[in-house]
Amino acid sequence: MDTKPKSVPSGRWFNPQLVQLKVTLFLLFGATSALTPYLTIHMQSIGLTVEEVASVYLTLLFTSCLSPPLTGYLIDRFGRYKPVLLTSIVLNAVSHHLIHFIPARNVIVTHRSWNVSLAGDGAALLLQGTNCPLQGYLNASCSSNSTTSLPTYLAASETSCADLPIPDCALSALSAGTLMLLEPIPPASEYDATFWTYLAVRFVAASMLASTLTITDPIALDMVEQHGGDFGREKLYSSVGMAIFTPLTGLMIDAWSSGSGPTETVYTPAFYTYDLLLLGSLVSVSLMPIGRKIPSESVMKDTRRLLRLPPVLAFLAFLFLLGNFWGFIESYLFVIMKAMGSPNYLLGLTYTVGTVASIPMMYLLERITQRVGHVNLLVVAFFAHALRILGYSWITNPYWCFPIELNEAISCYFMWVVATTYCAVLAPNSLVATLIGIAGMVHFCLGKGVGAFVGGFLIARVGLVLAFRYVGYMAVGCGVLYKLVHLLWLHRYDGRALPDREPVRAVEELVKRRASILPKVDQFGSVVSFGGLARTKAEDAHDKEGAEE
Repeated sequence: MDTKPKSVPSGRWFNPQLVQLKVTLFLLFGATSALTPYLTIHMQSIGLTVEEVASVYLTLLFTSCLSPPLTGYLIDRFGRYKPVLLTSIVLNAVSHHLIHFIPARNVIVTHRSWNVSLAGDGAALLLQGTNCPLQGYLNASCSSNSTTSLPTYLAASETSCADLPIPDCALSALSAGTLMLLEPIPPASEYDATFWTYLAVRFVAASMLASTLTITDPIALDMVEQHGGDFGREKLYSSVGMAIFTPLTGLMIDAWSSGSGPTETVYTPAFYTYDLLLLGSLVSVSLMPIGRKIPSESVMKDTRRLLRLPPVLAFLAFLFLLGNFWGFIESYLFVIMKAMGSPNYLLGLTYTVGTVASIPMMYLLERITQRVGHVNLLVVAFFAHALRILGYSWITNPYWCFPIELNEAISCYFMWVVATTYCAVLAPNSLVATLIGIAGMVHFCLGKGVGAFVGGFLIARVGLVLAFRYVGYMAVGCGVLYKLVHLLWLHRYDGRALPDREPVRAVEELVKRRASILPKVDQFGSVVSFGGLARTKAEDAHDKEGAEE
């Protein structure tokens, strides 16, 4: 039986057999990017505190680890992809829409007042009081879209209160004399009915989202192998959907909220856009010629073999750390931008900048990797994360996000391309898919969840700006540490061939597929499905022949 993919007929710009796959990926990931980026600030809009947001993300950490194995079991049980995918899409839409109906908590906002003046040199703030502000931000009666951070001291004792951002309109008023500013004091964490209701609904919604996205990769691989085509080019339609619908949803949120009061944001457009796109994906999936699942092998046995390799352990450890930084900024990026006065359409454009910038880099993957090396590129990803996180701690105007977000093309998209091709270097041919699955679980599941959870509590303790600054410095330190570990220890394993695979050929095959072009909004890492569900027919045939011999 011929297991080679069918080639696309000459003279055609696209494979007509894969049109529905393109449409499905465009709609599914477009829907995900239309809603999930806004869920953190939506949680705050209904009254959840930063600690409660962190607790929600801790719970979702377990969801993201449990959903892919459960999805695999269901596919094994029913023997076909389509019923499982259709069911998960329906439950995905229903559960996420229920979030929209969770009533907001009645929050009584209290303030503490401060008399503030400028120091003699005009470069610092002086506070009249005995204690520093707790929240690290001072409000004024005037409103301004931009803020300025200045060193702040207690006038009586000259105690430093670090840098406090204040609105530019208040800064100009301070030049005329003393001004009274307010420090908002949020209520203590209540963990009341609102929190528990949100947590229960979000747990189900996140499980269904993880299941939906987990199935897309093996389906795409299977269809590409059946009908020909390029896996990476098919996945680019996921990125196109993300690039379009995140800023579009932000514009609709701004337009919908314009008549609802100066401080109220209405997220209704995000939920209904999510519903409409998932409804379209239901129709598209129904028309897709999806075959039966590809048989899987024992993941546990393969895992034990992989974890005996020292460079694999180090690779997974630092990939987990990269996931921490990615989870932190993806969970709290919109929070710090809203604190700067960012409009919602600008929040969406941050996704577009990174997505569009990453597309041409994918076609330079092989050349760059050959020149620089996998480990060095992963080290660069740490520094790119650091520049991105530190950048938001330095700026006060949210429109500076555009040059900062260019780092995302390296820290997220290109990083995962390098990570998956590095799996082909580290593992034998028969274990490449398994290692990709483990790497996806470590990065997208464990790393992101821990980063979001720890980041929430860090923000609650030291404030947004200082939390971003501390995490950025930690990213720099981790990048330096990985480079040192490679120079002092791991370099001895470079180029060492494993008995049952050809390193160069394996890398070329993975680069050809570009299997790692995964949109960042896939917050639970659909690549985990590779470990148990996405072995190619050629690999299965090869293993069968080897067993017979």
